Formats: sequence, C-alpha cells, structure tokens
Amino acid sequence: MIRVVHVITRTNIGGPAVIASSLLADGRHPDVQQSLVRGMPGADEGDYFEGSPLLARTTTVQGLGRSPKPLDDMRALVSLVRLLRRERPDVVHTHMAKAGVLGRIAAFVARVPVRVHTFHGHLLHGYFGALATRVVVAVERLMRLVTTHSVVVGSSVHRDLVRAGVVDARRSSVINPGVEPFAVVDRGAARRSLGLPADGHVVMYVGRLAQIKRPDRFLDLADDLAARNGATFALVGDGPLGDECRARIARTANAVALGWQRDLGTLLGAADVVVLCSDNEGVPLLLIEAALAGRPVVTTDVGAVRDVVRDGETGVLVPAGDRGALAAAVDTLLSDPALRDRLGAMARDRALKEMTASAAVDRHVELYRTLVEQRSR
Repeated sequence: MIRVVHVITRTNIGGPAVIASSLLADGRHPDVQQSLVRGMPGADEGDYFEGSPLLARTTTVQGLGRSPKPLDDMRALVSLVRLLRRERPDVVHTHMAKAGVLGRIAAFVARVPVRVHTFHGHLLHGYFGALATRVVVAVERLMRLVTTHSVVVGSSVHRDLVRAGVVDARRSSVINPGVEPFAVVDRGAARRSLGLPADGHVVMYVGRLAQIKRPDRFLDLADDLAARNGATFALVGDGPLGDECRARIARTANAVALGWQRDLGTLLGAADVVVLCSDNEGVPLLLIEAALAGRPVVTTDVGAVRDVVRDGETGVLVPAGDRGALAAAVDTLLSDPALRDRLGAMARDRALKEMTASAAVDRHVELYRTLVEQRSR
C-alpha cells in the first residue's frame, strides 16, 4: 500500500482543487490510498469541496489559506509536521505556492521519503512586481533541495520553470489535467435554468474575478460588440474584482453576472462561444471543459494554453492585450455557425482522446509507484 497525502493551499473553485478531487475520487488503484490536507478558500472564491463526500478524507488546517501571515503560517507548519508524523505517508504531494513551501518543509522535517510538488502554473510574470518575483524565484530554487520530483502542468510552463532554475529537468515531468466527460444540457433548457435569453448568442467567461484573469477584458468585449443585436455576455464566477465587475455590468445592457455555477452541463450548454482572456495560465481546465461540451473557445495565447487549443482547429488564439483581435475573433465565430460547429466538434474529439481525468490519474499513480520504488531501493 502506498499512502499519499496531498497538501493544498485552499480548495477554491479552480484547477488545483479539481485535480486534487479527481485524484482522491478515483477508485481504480486500490494499492494507492490518498487523502487531502487543505486550507479554507475565501468567502468570494467558492469551495469546490462544499458538500462533497470527499470531505471525509480531508483535514482542514487553520492558517493554510492564501494570504501570508507569519504567525498563522508557523502554526500551520507545526500542524502539518504533527499530522505527517502521525500519518507516516510514503508520499506528500503539495499543490499551489504556499502549501508547496509549508508542505514540503513539513514533509522533510517529518522524514517523509517522497516529496512531490505540482506547479499548476507559475508566478514568474503577471502576479507580482520585479522584486517580489525575484524573491519567489529564490524561494522556489531553495525548495528544490527538499523536493524529490516536480510535476508541471503545461509544457511551456515546464520550459519556463527549467529556464528560471526553479525546476530540475531531470527530476520533473509534465502531467496535464483532464476532465471526465459530462452530459451537456439542451441549449433552451440550460438558458431557462440560468435566466438567459432564449434567443440570440451567449458568450461566456468562467473563472475567478481576479486581476490575472482579466475579466475587464471580457467586459470590454461586451462593449465592443454591443452593436451586435441579441448577443449576451455572461460573466460566471466571483473573486476580488467581483464588486467592481458587477457594478460595471449594472451599467452594461448586454452583460449579466451569474456568480459561481457548479453544473457544467447546464453552464456550457447555454453558451455559443467561451472566452478566456487571462494574462497568465497553466493549462486552464475551462478550455478542456468547453471542448468536452463541444463549444469553441477564443483565448489569449498565454502559459500552456497551446497544450489544449490548436489555433484554427479546435479554437482561436489571440495575443494577450490585443483588444481588437479578441473582438474580431469572437465576432467571426458569432457570424459563422458552421465554423463554430466545426471547431467545437474537433475540440471535443481531441479532448475525449487525450484529456480525460482518468488518464491524468493513471500518470500520477505511475509516478508515485516509481518514486516509492526508487526510494526503497
């Protein structure tokens, strides 16, 4: 039996929590026993684990939230060391920046033989100023000393991290996330459920309303295409910029705010085009989810987006910050239903072949077995 303890900064609605959930929920590998230690998400982020049966295998540690607070961080570190000494896992697998630091240090102190960290993206640009970024890079370089293996989400993110000296190319691998196929609700029923107009097009943004995600670009898009009759721009999610976005939507006739929504089949069933307009990403699960729903995407060409979207084949890539290119790409898709159908169908076909959660879980389990075997030798 291989015992794996995952440590995650918080289980807010987003890629890291979804990936952790898929690892915990998969029951096809009975020789690998997995549990989760987490911090709590903020009130405006949504808790992906709320009401989940997986909570029975989850321990919440106070102080392991997103914001750095030295006293709380020290308490969280002590709690983690005690927990790991009690549980004595074979592998500690950390996710997200803060849990990555505290969790790997705790695992080293508790003498856990295998310490894995996943970079779900990177903080090399778009998050902090130059000085803070240098500090983050320096800390991550130090963390290599207590890391057995690094998992990176996205091939381009992996290249960036190796180039920055954060990840050792010989002790790292790329494992992209996946999503299990889901039933897509009929467009009319989905729109009735969400209170969206039955007629006209729906363009949709789904994600945290945070600066790095640039929801302002989506609302600029609504302004730029306001003359297109019948197009509704649906902003799904919440976060630090939530109040600002909702205030702007209140002054925008063709945009609506839907808050967090859990039913992907209903949400994406209502959409004609899905838009991602971030400054930085790893491999966005939204793009895989949209592909499985057969919905075409327009996305900024950042991070490891190209691991999911093939420009002109399964979606459309535009340069980050090019407002005109974003508007033109969405307008083209809204004008051409045959193009929307073709891109959506090709995206779904590729996602079903290459981007399922079960495939990602298998690669993780194979990694755990290999690392534990190497350590035992």
